[in-house]
Amino acid sequence: MTELGARLKEARVAKGYSLDDLQEMTKIQKRYLAGIEEGNYSTMPGPFYVRAFIKQYADAVGLDSDELLEVYKQDVPNTTNESITSSMSSSPVRRRPISKSRSKIGEIIPMILVAVFVIALIVVVWFLYQNIASKDDPKETNNSSDVILEENPVEQTPDDADEPEQEPADETPVVEEEPVDEPVQTIEVGTTQGQDTNYVLSNTDAFVIKAVAKGDSWLSIKDQNGKEFIGAEGKGLKAGETFELDVSTVESARIRVGSTPNVEVFINDEKVPYSNDNVTQNLLIQFNKSE
Repeated sequence: MTELGARLKEARVAKGYSLDDLQEMTKIQKRYLAGIEEGNYSTMPGPFYVRAFIKQYADAVGLDSDELLEVYKQDVPNTTNESITSSMSSSPVRRRPISKSRSKIGEIIPMILVAVFVIALIVVVWFLYQNIASKDDPKETNNSSDVILEENPVEQTPDDADEPEQEPADETPVVEEEPVDEPVQTIEVGTTQGQDTNYVLSNTDAFVIKAVAKGDSWLSIKDQNGKEFIGAEGKGLKAGETFELDVSTVESARIRVGSTPNVEVFINDEKVPYSNDNVTQNLLIQFNKSE
């Protein structure tokens, strides 16, 4: 047993490992581990494996493998380039056999590519030849233009050529009736004196008085003779109430409003303006009925 082997075995025993345990840890066969402890390296594949197994052994039992190999280098066989080369040359080199099917495919693929290229070249040449031939053939061009010109010919019979154009039948002119301007009602404001204001109602046949109350007031309507109309004798009006009276038969009418701020007066739906700010006013309406 060498000093190196004794040192390794001492460390193994201190760790409580058996050779079987160490074999499980390092994946090195038990006989090689025993050979390292005994200093018998003849059973190992070569010097290179000796150093490698010693390093794994030392690391497994907690020793510094580099320091251990340096201290006990006299107990470890030297690893030379020749031994490494011989170990490498001794291992057989496995070469994958080339299958016949792959070799055949490798021979066929270039042939297929060449055939595709030749076919593509033929198609291109044929296409170019057709274009050149169509441009150089004037007969084909002329025939096609003639066909286009002769499509849908217009046939003209002798009767159509000699027949004069028919003039449109006389139509009775339509006389447009001029719109008749209807008279527009007018309410003219005349003179004002005190509570009395004169108005003239013209251009209408109707005389309808309407009073719309916005607040409480009273109303009185009389004819040209001073006679009050029935229903309009001091008529009281409430807010929101509307009073309407048709006096189309009179020549004039007097409308007396008790509170002008609360009452709006309309004649034929046209608002009559007050001439001043008096609370009580008399509207004297002269009715010029249209003939």
